[in-house]
Amino acid sequence: MDEERTLILGMDICDGSLQLAYLDERGEMVSVSPFGNDVGKYRIPTAICTDPQYKEWYCGNDAMRMKGREGIAYFDDLVERAKADDGEPALGGLTPTALLTHFFRIVLTALREKTGGQIIKGLVVSIKKEDEAAKQAIERALGQLGIESDRLLIIGHPEAFMNYVVSQNKDIWINDVGMFYLSQDAFEFYRLTFGRKQGPVCVVTERTDLSGYVDGAQIIRGDTTDAVTGFKEAVSKMINKQMVSALYFTGPGFESAWADEVLKGLCAGRRIFRGQNLFVKGSGYKSRRTFAPGQDEEEFVYIAPDALKSSISLRAYKDGGYEEAMLADIGTPFSQASKKVEVIMDETNELDLIVHNVLKKDFVCAIMTLDNLEERNDRSVKVSITLKFADRDTCVITVRDIGFGEIRDTTYRIWEQILKI
Repeated sequence: MDEERTLILGMDICDGSLQLAYLDERGEMVSVSPFGNDVGKYRIPTAICTDPQYKEWYCGNDAMRMKGREGIAYFDDLVERAKADDGEPALGGLTPTALLTHFFRIVLTALREKTGGQIIKGLVVSIKKEDEAAKQAIERALGQLGIESDRLLIIGHPEAFMNYVVSQNKDIWINDVGMFYLSQDAFEFYRLTFGRKQGPVCVVTERTDLSGYVDGAQIIRGDTTDAVTGFKEAVSKMINKQMVSALYFTGPGFESAWADEVLKGLCAGRRIFRGQNLFVKGSGYKSRRTFAPGQDEEEFVYIAPDALKSSISLRAYKDGGYEEAMLADIGTPFSQASKKVEVIMDETNELDLIVHNVLKKDFVCAIMTLDNLEERNDRSVKVSITLKFADRDTCVITVRDIGFGEIRDTTYRIWEQILKI
C-alpha cells in the first residue's frame, strides 16, 4: 500500500451538518470541503435528495437548493433519522440508514478525488455528545462502505476538544484551557485541567451548563438584546481568579461578531480563539494519534466530564501480604462505577480506603469505622461493601454485616459514609 495515497480523516457531525479535515503531506490537519474551496462550504448539511426523472442524487448544499422543486424528494437530518430506522423505505426505496450510507459515499468519494487519497486509513467521527444510538447509526452506515472498527472511532465533542488543544504549542495549555460552546439549544463551558505528576499526561474535563445566562436560539435569530450582559456574567463565573491560559469560543452562536468586544477584554494574559472547525480538527488529530502515530507521539489519558478522576481501593490482606484491591477506577463513567464486594474483617472494625486523584501526586487514606461491629479473631465477621456514585466527585459507601453462614449470624447492622473524591 502506498502510504502517500492514504487518508487520515477527521469528521464532525453536529447541528445538522458535517465537516471534514485531513492530514496533508506536511503533516498539518486541514479543513476541507469536497465540493469547493469556499470556506462556507466546509459545513455540509446532512441532507440528500433525488430527482426521479433524471435518476440523480444530490447531497449537502446542492440538496438544499433542490428542496421544494417539483418532483424532488428531499431528506435531511440524516443521522437523527437513521437512529430511528425501522427498516421501512424512506426515500428512493432506501431506508434511513441506506440514505446515510449513500450520503457518506458521495461525500467521501468527492473528498478522495479532491485530495488524491485512495484509501481511508483511519477515520474519527466526533458528535455533540456520546449518544449511543447516533454512534450505532453512524457505524452501521459507514460499515456498509467497508469502514469498520479497525479504522473507525467515534468520540464526543469534549474528547475532540482535548485532542485539538494538546496538538497546539504547549504554551497554549501550560495552565487550564477553557471552551465556551453556544448553539441554539445549549450554552456550555468546558475546562481542561492537566495532570502532569506522573506517567502520561492526564487531561480531566469538566462541563458546566450555562444555559441560564444566554439564549442561543435568540442570538442565532439575530437578537442580541441583553446577550452581552449575560455572557459577561457567565465568563466571569467560569474564569475569574482562575489560571486559564487559553479560551476557545465555538458553536453557531459565536459565528457573528456580537461578543467580540467582550472577547477583546479577555486577552490580557491568555490566548483567545473563535472559530467553527475546532471539533473536526480535534477528531482529525485523534485519528492521527490512533491510526498513524509518530515515533515520538506524546501519550495522553482523557478523562471525560462524567468519568471518575479518582480511584478508590481497599487496603486488604491477601496471599501473605497487604495490597490495594481496586473498587473504582479512574476514567470509568460514574454512572457505571457501582460495585459490590464481600470482605472478612479480622480483629478490626475499620476499612482503609485509598483515594488516588490524577491531578494530585499524593494519595489520601480515608478510614471508615464500623461502630459496634465485633472485632473477632476467628475470621467469622463478613461484611458487604457497596459503592454508588452521586456524581464523579461523590461516592456513597454502604457496608452491611452479612454474617458467616451457620458460624455467625448477621446483626443486620448497616453503616454508610459519603466520600468526597
